[in-house]
Amino acid sequence: MITSKLRHLLPAGLVLLVAALGSDRAAQAQGKDLSMGNVNPPKHGTSVASQQFIDKLAELSGGKIKVAHHHSGALGGEREVAQQVQLGAVDIAPVTTAPLSTAIPEMSVFQLPYIFRDYDHFFKALDSTDTLNKYYEGVLDKKGLKLIGFFAAGYRGIYGHSAINGLADIKGKKVRVQEDKILVATFKALGMISTPIAFPEVATALQTKVIDFAEGGVNTFYHNKFYDIVKYVADVRHTHQAVALFMSKASWAKLDPAGQKAVMDAWVYARDFNRKFIRDEDKEIQGLVLAKGVTITKPDAAPFLKATEGVYNEFYATPAGKDSKKMVDYILSIK
Repeated sequence: MITSKLRHLLPAGLVLLVAALGSDRAAQAQGKDLSMGNVNPPKHGTSVASQQFIDKLAELSGGKIKVAHHHSGALGGEREVAQQVQLGAVDIAPVTTAPLSTAIPEMSVFQLPYIFRDYDHFFKALDSTDTLNKYYEGVLDKKGLKLIGFFAAGYRGIYGHSAINGLADIKGKKVRVQEDKILVATFKALGMISTPIAFPEVATALQTKVIDFAEGGVNTFYHNKFYDIVKYVADVRHTHQAVALFMSKASWAKLDPAGQKAVMDAWVYARDFNRKFIRDEDKEIQGLVLAKGVTITKPDAAPFLKATEGVYNEFYATPAGKDSKKMVDYILSIK
């Protein structure tokens, strides 16, 4: 049911749709038939890992818990899907932490520039202790969501209509960023004009040259065939992307203890698959991109890092930043 408190979160055009879906979901969840909303295409790493989770969950539950995987943005963009999970119209979703930060600003920790050194650092932060997961379990719980865990979606760069060899090549240029205040601040600090755009609109924005560049994963660039639109990728790795997999608390509560255990065991399986998949994909993804006639540049990261140092203090000045600074300190303390 759409409460008056939550109704304002949805665009007006989705209210009736969500209300209808919500009544269906309530009935289906009782029968353990769940729905997943996912913006990515089938071959994207997040989609592949999500399907591994779905298949393992069906196996561990003896076929009692089935999840319909609505990928490729069939249920809307990531922000809309997150809202639908919050309202109980969709049961589960993998959502990138950047658009999720519009409702849960503590998620901006993951977008802070160069907070993760490399994959080893990223995976240690996510997996070596339960520090991050415990903190964000509490944060999401207050929003009516049950955190399952975090997928890794690879490093992010900048792609667009011209080559980037240094900061001089991006000054004054328009760049699409995810809907996250930290990313807006990051690219503003780099001298660019930050333009928050939902993912389903990126291809059109590049085609019509509303934007000069977009920040995003090299794997996302490849799997969404952006190489048919632009031919330049800059490997700056300003962040390693995290994707939160979460459920509606209402859907979680309708699972019996055995079902809840199956969900978490399926998550461990999918998480381990994801970590290996991302590392393996990283070994070949740039070669696949180059084979499409794309030029990949690797500008020195030092000037980018220096230019964005002040973004951390901007974040700490916000209520969410003040509270989640302990997570930033934890991540930066990892050797």
